[in-house]
Amino acid sequence: AVGASLALKLGLQTLGKTVDVAMLDAPPDRLSFLPHFFNIQGEFAPGDFDTAVLVDCGDWSRTGFFTDTELNIDWPQNLIVVDHHKIQKLTPGVHIVDATASSASELIYYILEQWGIVITKDIATCLLVGLSTDTGSFQHTNTTKAVLEVAGILMEKGASLSKITRYVYADKTIARLKLWGRVLQKMQRNRRWNVITSVITKQDLDECGTNVDDLEGVIDLMRTVPRVKAVVLGSERENEFKFSLRTEDAEVDVSRLAALMGGGGHIKAASFAAPKENIVIPD
Repeated sequence: AVGASLALKLGLQTLGKTVDVAMLDAPPDRLSFLPHFFNIQGEFAPGDFDTAVLVDCGDWSRTGFFTDTELNIDWPQNLIVVDHHKIQKLTPGVHIVDATASSASELIYYILEQWGIVITKDIATCLLVGLSTDTGSFQHTNTTKAVLEVAGILMEKGASLSKITRYVYADKTIARLKLWGRVLQKMQRNRRWNVITSVITKQDLDECGTNVDDLEGVIDLMRTVPRVKAVVLGSERENEFKFSLRTEDAEVDVSRLAALMGGGGHIKAASFAAPKENIVIPD
């Protein structure tokens, strides 16, 4: 979402547009090398803009900016949705949605290309971050021939895959490694369903001196256990627990479970949230 949004901002600016990027949650510090990272805003009033673009998010209510339903807000003149997730319900507006795409960044690349916008080094770097993170550093099953071709073009435009890999994946603080150890220590295996789960509480985060952003990537490590059908990682937030689901099993569709719980995502990667009062964590 961060890479795709910043790339779209840079592209629109070449057309003379004034563009702001807003995200309710502060983006992770490891992405601070991206251009305009420090200009990302934490607040957003849609009525202040002629056009609003939802990037990597298919439902207005899931942006987190509003407590009311999406139809009760002051709409901008135009609304556009650019997403690569299966959408459960359509937000009013124009939809550019392709669930077969690897990432929102892949879609943004095609859009900028169709507009004839020159892909600069900065735009290429933002897009390559999005491609890399949404494909698990080009390891997941959504790494198609088209994804690799786009990645190659972005590298030709000046994006450094080695730099991105170092910042996004390789550099880890001691506190973050301790948290990952806590996740692995708390893993449990359901023998009946052949599913591995781990749940991290705020107490775990505080004791390790970390936050939920430091959990990024550890679910892929959980997924390396042989012959496991799916993995689930839960993390405590302010008023809820968020659950991330991953699978590499050809017969498993984790998005169906996520949808039943009010969430969504892809066949191989999905998520949902549940109120704290509905969660019981075993000793």
